[in-house]
Amino acid sequence: MRRRTIGTAAFSAAALSTLTACGSDDDENEGSDSEKQEFSGELVIWADETRTPVLKEYVAEFEAQVGVKVTVEEHVETLREDFLAAAEQGQGPDIIVGAHDWAGQLAGDGVIVPVTLSEDRAAALNETSLKAFTVDGNLYGVPYALENLALIRNTDLAAEAPATFEELIAAGEAAGTDEILTMEVGVDGNAYSAYPLFSSMGGYLFADDGQGNLDPNDVGVDSEGGIAAFEKFAELGEAGILKTTHDASNVIPFFIDGKTAFMISGPWALTDVQGAGIDYEVTAIPGFEGQGPAAPFLGVQGFYVSATASNALFAQEFVTNYVLTEELQLQLAEAGGRLPALTAAAETYSEGNADIQGFAAAGEDAVPMPNIPAMNAVWEPFGRAEADAIDGAASGEDAATAAAQSIRDAIAS
Repeated sequence: MRRRTIGTAAFSAAALSTLTACGSDDDENEGSDSEKQEFSGELVIWADETRTPVLKEYVAEFEAQVGVKVTVEEHVETLREDFLAAAEQGQGPDIIVGAHDWAGQLAGDGVIVPVTLSEDRAAALNETSLKAFTVDGNLYGVPYALENLALIRNTDLAAEAPATFEELIAAGEAAGTDEILTMEVGVDGNAYSAYPLFSSMGGYLFADDGQGNLDPNDVGVDSEGGIAAFEKFAELGEAGILKTTHDASNVIPFFIDGKTAFMISGPWALTDVQGAGIDYEVTAIPGFEGQGPAAPFLGVQGFYVSATASNALFAQEFVTNYVLTEELQLQLAEAGGRLPALTAAAETYSEGNADIQGFAAAGEDAVPMPNIPAMNAVWEPFGRAEADAIDGAASGEDAATAAAQSIRDAIAS
């Protein structure tokens, strides 16, 4: 993957003037610079161990130009839990950096506040990324990066990208490798990696009203499409294509060792693939013949404003202006290897970058991972049912029916 070098954070005069001085709508109407507020004090951001060192580098330049102290604190593995505990005590950061699927829980607990983007700012962002952070019609986070699963293919073993999953199987068999495909399943199943195949067969988790609002009372795991998907899992398991012995410990090693021509994984796999010197291509996961596209989950990372922020005004300005500079989004993309949410930055970053283009193409039909609290009830029973169907411990219909009932019971309780 070609890497693009971008210098130390650069900020336009327009962006800086917006960040260093902010007024109310009335101030803007009056047009008086003297009435605009100069920011001061400290801004505290909490992030995980991956993003903290990156953000520390970026905010150093920001501090020097804007004159506001920005502290980035690292929270390893327990970022969301630490934030909830602090917020309950009226403490914690001004801003938290995290995944979009936290939005429903955090908004429901009242520990984050909506953010407001101008029409121009919203239009400049990937539309689906905004939908991902929307709860009950309110936007609760400003997105900066997107990720999804794709098909990674060893081009020496399979020259052409398969158009259907059936073509993938045929090409995998023709390659003469130990495995047709590697995709994380594991003994407990994996709802995240299974979702593209589940969606191709017409399965859904929660009904969507078309506006991005999900109904936790309408569970689709045992819908007609959901049952068909689990029956397909059983079929693929019986054929030895999907295996519960394929898990996070061996999916990538099998691929880089040439034991399979195909792997379904995310951008995190590319470091190992590139290090192995394999000729490869990233393309969309093919759907089943005669069925819908294989739509993976879309994961979006973004910035939330805490309801207990001590510097709330500046926190809002930071996430709605500074986070949306093309320079910053490109630098975050460079560090994380993920497609920027800002469309202009995404176009720049994708130029000449075949890997990013491949993941973007694979994400064209992606569905934002549900951000409602009810999603917590899905992972374990769905995964267990997938594993049971693949191993032949239950029929596809029985597995789907049992999973759906477990999910409904958990939501009701």
